[in-house]
Amino acid sequence: MNNRILVTSSLLALSLLAANVYAMDVHATFNELDKDSNGTLSEAEAGEDAVLHENFSQIDTDQDGQLSLNEFKQFIQ
Repeated sequence: MNNRILVTSSLLALSLLAANVYAMDVHATFNELDKDSNGTLSEAEAGEDAVLHENFSQIDTDQDGQLSLNEFKQFIQ
C-alpha cells in the first residue's frame, strides 16, 4: 500500500515538473524570438522559424499582425 502511494506521488510530481519545464521552454523560445523584447512576435521575428513564418496568419488569431505569447502557446500545443 505504501509503495503505491509513493509511486503515485512520484508520478504526480514528475508530471508537474514536466509541465513546468514545458512552460519554461515555451517562454524561453518565445523570448528568444522576440528580438525587440516588446512581448509580441512580428512577422519578421517569426520568420526566424520556418514553421511559424509559414503559418503566421493562422496563428495570429486576432489578426493584429503580431503573435502574442498566448497565440504562440496555442500553436505550440
